[in-house]
Amino acid sequence: MTNWPGNCKAGSQLRRCGTGKPCNWRTIVMSGKWLVLVAWWGVLGALPTSGLAKSLLWDCSDPKGAGPGRCNVQYFVHTNAPSVATQRMANSLGSNASFSSQKMVLSESSQAKKSLYSEEEIFYMNCRAAYLAVFKSSLENIKSKEQLCLVLQQAGRNPSQKTIDKYWTPQTITLNFDDFCNILKKEKPATKTELIKAFLKVNTNNDGYILHTELYKILTMRGEKMTVQEVNAITELADVNSNGKLDYNKDWQCAQAKGCFFLEEDGEIITHRYKLYLPQRSTVYITIKPLNLSQLEGKTSSWLSVDTAVYVLKENESQENLQLVSFTEVRNKEMFKWKGELGSGIYWLIPFTTGCRLKKINKQITGEAKLVYKDEDGELALTKEFKAALSDIFEMIDLDGNGLLSLEEYNFFELRTSGEKCDEEAWAVCRENFDTKKNELTRQGFMDLHLMEANDHEGDPSDLWVTLLSLGYNKALEMIEACPFVIDIYAEKCKPRIKAINLEAGSRQLNRAVCTSVVKKGDAKVLDNGESIIVYTYKSDARITSVIENKSENKVVIHVNNEQSKNCVNNRELNIFAVEVAPKSMMVCQHVMSLNEQEDWIYNCVYSLLP
Repeated sequence: MTNWPGNCKAGSQLRRCGTGKPCNWRTIVMSGKWLVLVAWWGVLGALPTSGLAKSLLWDCSDPKGAGPGRCNVQYFVHTNAPSVATQRMANSLGSNASFSSQKMVLSESSQAKKSLYSEEEIFYMNCRAAYLAVFKSSLENIKSKEQLCLVLQQAGRNPSQKTIDKYWTPQTITLNFDDFCNILKKEKPATKTELIKAFLKVNTNNDGYILHTELYKILTMRGEKMTVQEVNAITELADVNSNGKLDYNKDWQCAQAKGCFFLEEDGEIITHRYKLYLPQRSTVYITIKPLNLSQLEGKTSSWLSVDTAVYVLKENESQENLQLVSFTEVRNKEMFKWKGELGSGIYWLIPFTTGCRLKKINKQITGEAKLVYKDEDGELALTKEFKAALSDIFEMIDLDGNGLLSLEEYNFFELRTSGEKCDEEAWAVCRENFDTKKNELTRQGFMDLHLMEANDHEGDPSDLWVTLLSLGYNKALEMIEACPFVIDIYAEKCKPRIKAINLEAGSRQLNRAVCTSVVKKGDAKVLDNGESIIVYTYKSDARITSVIENKSENKVVIHVNNEQSKNCVNNRELNIFAVEVAPKSMMVCQHVMSLNEQEDWIYNCVYSLLP
């Protein structure tokens, strides 16, 4: 396999990283089913392995995936599921039709026309969603075979090389959006039934399982052959029972939310917090990883090295009484994940980063980036660089990834940049003056809003810079003090729902959750004879966290020395420091990570109790 360009998410709707646009795919299995399908298609030659794999893999954001970069495994089967926008439109049209039927009786012919119209509208909406997942605008042209393949995959097709050559001949220079729509009308996607039949041809004994040995033989000997290492990586991550078989009959549902860590002037980190709603008990996967906003193939966002985690807390009688369930500690490249059983109810999801990688950077800026200029007509316009930054910001604050900004999402942006909220009256004015869809602001509307702000200040970019700096940008238009992320929740037996609740600094609940997790999972070392001062150290392959508990009636001061550690960085940015611990309390002492992940790191910290 190769490095996959893009970033799709598992679940009822996959979304491409950096755009949040739907990919028209739905997870129906979570156990390697696509792998057999890949081999099966390759064997029959109906579709090459690479064409199908790129459609199914893209960034391996499945809980058992490998994250962006070199993909190890993904568990997607195409079903031509409608996009979120399509479903909403369909629901809306359905509701309108139902309401109208109470007012008047429609003739059969008018009902047929209405149905035909809605289907056509839905088709073009899906086309545009797929196109905008690859291009900034539907006015942009497809300029290469690679782009054609990519945008067809976004529309739920698995184009073979023969299919690509059919529409991209030696005489082809570009294809536009209309050409793309015409291609989609001719190239129909495979159905779920067809794909299940494919698996049944491999699963000859009809027991619903595929042996690893059989899978290994198919993937290394047929179609586009995988290496031994790639197959081993797949089987290690796949859903395996005690008999060494892949179960391809599982169907998981997914919910997704985006968010961001923002670094404050004093070094404090604030982030979105979420509520997770589960209607019934279910096995659940939760993953979090930095969100890659780069639109350039082969180039990744600078913050992808920032560590991320999600702490899961169960809501009981009140928000003040949150009980730690677990946290995402299993690592796969930049993704962290957790799998477990959750009962029905409400859970808080609190994102966390240690601060070892997301910290203040004193970078010398030679010149300030230009945000606006006057065009040939003397009118103010946004520069290409500023538009690119605004597009990334739009992706970052589009928390549900539907390609639009709701009032609630926009208010998170306003609170961060201005400290104020936009009320319903102001939002109505915004809808009247800027491009919106279904009462939500489009990307173009968001751009025009900032152009209006530039015009209001006669081209003075001061206020625009206030917005950019508050979102982690420097004067070179580089996002260096923020880390966008994406959270995916997969549930086996029900549809999970996730909702952003607030944007705040590390809360008491989070600090307590971190301390509790370290005490439960870490090693304990007593510092005094009375066994009242204890240092707990939690170690994983990604980070080390130490917590100090003071059971005594008096405050204590602990001296911390990291000088013997090698290739390490801590959140305090000091090798030697002291911490004061209040009586009858517990506190996080430090987080430690490797400075260079390509080299070995040695943690050797000496704690001593000062008199």
